[in-house]
Amino acid sequence: MIVALPMYDLPEIAAATEEFWQGLRSHLIATGVTGIPQARVKPEELYVHWLEQKLLLSQTCGYPLTHILRDRVRYLATPSYRAEGCGENTYCSLVILRDDDPARTATDLAGYKVAFNGTDSQSGYNILRHYLAKQGVAPGSLGGAIESGAHRRSISMVKAGVVDFCAVDCVTWALLSAHAPKEAEGLRVFARTASAPCLPFITSLETPVENLGCLRAGLSAACGDPALEECREALLLESVAVLDEDVYDVILAQEQEAIAAGWSQLA
Repeated sequence: MIVALPMYDLPEIAAATEEFWQGLRSHLIATGVTGIPQARVKPEELYVHWLEQKLLLSQTCGYPLTHILRDRVRYLATPSYRAEGCGENTYCSLVILRDDDPARTATDLAGYKVAFNGTDSQSGYNILRHYLAKQGVAPGSLGGAIESGAHRRSISMVKAGVVDFCAVDCVTWALLSAHAPKEAEGLRVFARTASAPCLPFITSLETPVENLGCLRAGLSAACGDPALEECREALLLESVAVLDEDVYDVILAQEQEAIAAGWSQLA
């Protein structure tokens, strides 16, 4: 079986992530889950990883869940995080500019160059299109768009002046601000986007339905275990809940609103 926690696996919090995984592993064993590996994998190709038949537990983004992964993986649960911009099982993105940038309203972004982590990202791409559409920014008015491959690289590109702004999920921003604060120096939060459900935990379609309850119980127990409180604080992880998977359809609605307003792409 295969396990990974790839979404917020920053090197600066590697010890906390590993501590949480070992605690979670113990709780999964206690619920009756078998075949659990000792070590997590660190996938190089996320889609290959997410679609592994032997995938026991991983975390994905809501956009892949509603698109390429739809009906190809099983939804397990949705976490809640303790970060500015998060609600109960929801998060948003933050539009990031340099401190000295004069922009004050969204329409000031016309002509600006943007970095995004990937076109399959809810937090870095889809919700940014939605934000620009809702704020009345004219489609095609940006000065260019560069795919960075990661939120962290998008932030560094803004800081270096390679681009003018980016959208970063609020959990990533909070983690970097806490554990790599120099990377956030000289930057400011310009705006918040609309919210969506947090990044879901998933398992393979090959995982027996009768095992889903055990996986969910293990996740819940780990998020409530006092012995794991310190590592959860480092990870900003508060709790986990099993939601109706249809709540993720808000992502599809946001995409359609952006496209209807002319924002089928950033530039």
